[in-house]
Amino acid sequence: MKKLSLVLGLMLFAIGSILAQKTVTGTVSDQNGDPLLGASVLVKGTSSGTITDIDGNYSVKVPEGSTTLVISYTGFNTQEVEVGNQSIINVTLMEGVTLSEAVVTALGVQREEKALGYAVQEVGGDQLTISNDVNFVSSLSGKVAGVQVISSSGASLGGSAKVRVRGVNSLVGGDPLYIVDGTPITNENFSNDVGGSDYGNLAADIPTSDIEKISVLKGPAATALYGERASNGVVMITTKKGSFGKKGLGVTVSSTVSADRVYILPEYQDEYGGGYEQTWEEATDPVDGKSYRILNYSADESWGPKMDGTTYRPFWSWYPGTPEYGTEIPLSPNPDNVRDFFDTGITNINTVSIDGGTENTGFRFGFSNLNQTGVLPNSQLDRNGINMSVRHKLAERLTLGVNANLVFTDGSGRPEFGYSTRGGNPVNSFNQWFQRQLDMSRLADYKNPDGTFRSWNIRSTSDPTPLYWDSPYFAVYENVRTDSRDRYFGDINLAYEIVDGLTISGALRRDNFTQRIQERVASGGLEEPWYREFVANGTEDNYELIGNYQKDFGKISFDAMLGGNIRKNIYHQNNAQTVGGLTAPNLFNTSASVDRPDLTSEIREKTVRSVFGSANVGFNGVAYIGVTLRNDWSSALPADNNNYLYPSVSGSLVFSELLNTSWLSFGKLYGSVAQVGADIDPYLTNSVYDYGTAPYGSSSSFAVPNLLPNTVLEQTLSTSWEAGLDMRMFNNRLGFNLIYYEASTKNDILRVQVPGSSGYAEALVNAGLITSNGVELALYGTPVRNSNLTWDISVNIARNTSKVEELYGDLTNYKLADGIGGSRWGGFSVNARVGEEWGLANGRGFTYDDQGRLVITETGSYVVTANKDLGSILPDFTGGVLNTLNFKGIELRAMIDFQVGGQFFSTTRMFNAYSGLGAETVGNNALGNPLRDPLTDQSGAPIDGSSILASEAGSNSGGILVEGVSATGEPLSVYVEPQTYYGRMFGLHERWLYDASFIKLREVSLGYEIPKKVLGKLPVQSLKLSLIGRNLWLIDSKVDGIDPSEVLPGSNNIIFEERGGLPGVRSIGAKLTVGF
Repeated sequence: MKKLSLVLGLMLFAIGSILAQKTVTGTVSDQNGDPLLGASVLVKGTSSGTITDIDGNYSVKVPEGSTTLVISYTGFNTQEVEVGNQSIINVTLMEGVTLSEAVVTALGVQREEKALGYAVQEVGGDQLTISNDVNFVSSLSGKVAGVQVISSSGASLGGSAKVRVRGVNSLVGGDPLYIVDGTPITNENFSNDVGGSDYGNLAADIPTSDIEKISVLKGPAATALYGERASNGVVMITTKKGSFGKKGLGVTVSSTVSADRVYILPEYQDEYGGGYEQTWEEATDPVDGKSYRILNYSADESWGPKMDGTTYRPFWSWYPGTPEYGTEIPLSPNPDNVRDFFDTGITNINTVSIDGGTENTGFRFGFSNLNQTGVLPNSQLDRNGINMSVRHKLAERLTLGVNANLVFTDGSGRPEFGYSTRGGNPVNSFNQWFQRQLDMSRLADYKNPDGTFRSWNIRSTSDPTPLYWDSPYFAVYENVRTDSRDRYFGDINLAYEIVDGLTISGALRRDNFTQRIQERVASGGLEEPWYREFVANGTEDNYELIGNYQKDFGKISFDAMLGGNIRKNIYHQNNAQTVGGLTAPNLFNTSASVDRPDLTSEIREKTVRSVFGSANVGFNGVAYIGVTLRNDWSSALPADNNNYLYPSVSGSLVFSELLNTSWLSFGKLYGSVAQVGADIDPYLTNSVYDYGTAPYGSSSSFAVPNLLPNTVLEQTLSTSWEAGLDMRMFNNRLGFNLIYYEASTKNDILRVQVPGSSGYAEALVNAGLITSNGVELALYGTPVRNSNLTWDISVNIARNTSKVEELYGDLTNYKLADGIGGSRWGGFSVNARVGEEWGLANGRGFTYDDQGRLVITETGSYVVTANKDLGSILPDFTGGVLNTLNFKGIELRAMIDFQVGGQFFSTTRMFNAYSGLGAETVGNNALGNPLRDPLTDQSGAPIDGSSILASEAGSNSGGILVEGVSATGEPLSVYVEPQTYYGRMFGLHERWLYDASFIKLREVSLGYEIPKKVLGKLPVQSLKLSLIGRNLWLIDSKVDGIDPSEVLPGSNNIIFEERGGLPGVRSIGAKLTVGF
């Protein structure tokens, strides 16, 4: 409350200090007299500013007391002009390049880009809002070299997005550290990676509209000052802020509305209806005594009769007492029945920001509201965010700062993904267990007059109750999941400049969240009614003290930093769920559990104490060298071995300063070497008992856990070096940054099996060595720049390889993750294998002879090789291309990202074919006959069997042609009945392993800013209207019906399997931004 009162008081003080302003107009042109479109005109020391229009004209309000305009344009030298008494100021800019651009580095320190000896890449806030994605993490796709973003489908309603920086750096993978204005925040995820709802990653709580820019720190030298949290990179977020000296208020209002539609679905067949075979069944109606054709309603596959218009009784004609009872209809396809299930989702994003200041105060206040109705019926997401930043000079050398962020999220009906036994995933049903003739409008009527539920999958004509599957509308309207999250993070900081160049600062930082989830399965459905309540609360506090010193000694520049930090993490989690059903229908309370409810609680606490420092020396603006050092003491490690030192050394040579070439604007060689770590979770080094009730009913009991703790565990250590070349040419019209790096990580913490005689099943050990190397290229240029048209283009491309060098003792293979599935189709896994690239897929595959020919049997079955290595899941290349064109005030932005290589296993495609739903199960064979026609012999008569040698098949035979060789090498060609063929393919993992390559037009915006002269005397400073789109075109993909860039299964850290995922969503909308 005291902090809030202080912030509000400072804001009122600032608003009350607004003074008079005057307007300055003019024209900005180049040395040839051509007007410059989009040049920046800022009032120095304030946030007041504008950009020039097509004719190079500008108009800006200058607060009283401000004296200088700062005019800048890409490729030109920045110029400062004194305002004085002038009201018209025309400026001519000279082409050139500025070498002192500042970038944000570790601990929020701004350094000159030319002085850095390591890779840092920035993304401006305007690039994050091209299409206004609800998760800013997804907006990083393709925009940073060496950063891979894997997202969940847009249908998941605020679902997860995962970032990999420079591939995989350890055996078990990991996420980068997220920092907001110096405050570390958690990116926790409460989704299940097998099935259930995706509640999103917590970094998504940051509203994109509040972000000024993002700096991605990639290698250990860039991240070394974060010590034991830095091994997977750092994503540093700088939010928008007010400025000192602004004598007035700036108000910006924006409103975005988008329509969201499913745009990619598996390809379905529309020739055959439900059933296990093509023959019709018959049933006698007890009312009229007549016999009717029927489908096998209980069959959840589509191998049934041909949909040729033959009349039959549908499932809904067997409900007694309904008007439709006894109705016959033709058996006809419903090609859009799956698409018809989905709604048009609507996303509304509204933001308001107010910024201003006085000579001694700068502030910004932002509010954002997200309201999203999903593409799945009865799903909605609401998110409200408040961002506040205040800085106030308490004295000439003493400055107080406050950054506060509050986010409140509420979700209802978030769709399920994957294979969940509770509640069901309707999309999973459509793609794997369905019938192609079904009319979705009939399924929407899922309630009987007596309140019981109906579905297409009836048991029989005399018992029209569901057998295997509830109606998909039952799943979304009755099994409703709700969730909420309250989040606040920020800091209060104080900085005192003791003498010129010497500053001491302190900060108290906090990140806190409370996540609540309620999940239920309604009474009356096929699943046992069930209810679950989950609550988690996490807090991280950082107490920070830093001293900075900066001074120039002639041609030598010097800066140093020394600091300390105490970090405390506390995490509480409570989970309660019913067992055995509910004592009363739809009484959703854990106290209504039939059997004793399952109650679990978890508490984790951890403290890390750190000291750190850095020193940087520059020589005449040409050569720079820097060192950093950090030591962490972690409470999670054994007391006698709980501290680790993390050093880094970096340097750069600005060789363009030594050359006198007109075409070279800037050139820098740089390199670094560093070591960072990864800490462990608490309580892994001590013996603790598991708490439970077995075997004494409700009585408490304690048991020795299955995991043997390790009292000598150490931190994981990563060592890396990198070298780069940064060049800009032709007055900054063309440039590139090329980086090569190598890294090694040892002492990963693994669970390994131990003999049962030890009393444990597994033990924790330090083990393994993984090496990686890679190349990153960031290329950018301005091919066209004149008075009418500017075209900027940036290209990012990267390649990373990670190889497993060692494991533990004689262990040569370590299973990283199992695919889902039972004995029939399980057995797929991803592994770390010594001598192989990380992420080696393994499962059942085809058998080839020494000439590379498929080995089959005389019945057309493929000879299966068990435990076959199937290649790495990691991509070979990732990247993106961003084009920006500005023509006479019309701005077009188009973002394409791509991936080459990588693999994923698709359960959707496997089930889609197995159940006869997929388009690949129909069509014509090599003889020109329908695949599902009967197999015939040379006389044209149907055979009694599921396969026939091609040499014995008739010219009118159906079936799929399988070609290969026998075990002895003899050529074999066999026609196999499709249902049998795909039944054999079920669980043959290699068949359903797909290349994850793609090229995607991910984001497009087309905007027009109304010229100030058109706005005239309207009470607005700027007005911009944009058309925006996201996921507009999957230009190229190696798999039909699935977007390879959106296969993230919830919280899974190792992305390798599409598990009954949700369909891709295309968003098209409009955005209006008004400045006052």
